[in-house]
Amino acid sequence: MRAATFSLLIALACPTAALAGNETAACMADATTPEEQLACVGKSSDACRAHLVDAQPSLVAGCITDEVGWWRHRMMDAEAAMQARAEKLDVPYTKQIADGAPRLTDDFDTMRKAWTNWAEKRCTFEAMLHRNSPRRMVYAIDCHLHLTAEQALYLEAAAKGQ
Repeated sequence: MRAATFSLLIALACPTAALAGNETAACMADATTPEEQLACVGKSSDACRAHLVDAQPSLVAGCITDEVGWWRHRMMDAEAAMQARAEKLDVPYTKQIADGAPRLTDDFDTMRKAWTNWAEKRCTFEAMLHRNSPRRMVYAIDCHLHLTAEQALYLEAAAKGQ
């Protein structure tokens, strides 16, 4: 199971820049509140699944993986924006930082690494809850979809100071 999760994570490392007929992007373009943004998560994968003639778990997981890639791309952009904001927020504290005070940039890097580790473990656990099901990979990738989207939205808001 861990090998399957590792393979899944490798696939997720290559983000999909755009999905054909991206319902998630269209929904996000119209969303004006955090609640509306969260409601957009899964729109593209749901549309993809609706077109499947044979809903084999691997095909369903493929639909979800495409959307995870889209959210991962957004998350990477949000991480870059948050890194830039953290660097600016550290500037007024240059003297304190020189005297040993913590940097926000270091804290952000620690949080980012911890989140990645936690998300992997959380979604592996989710899959193992369904270890006797042929759909366990669907549960794992759906977990990644929601965690990645939530993290992307959180970082986008944090980078804007919201």
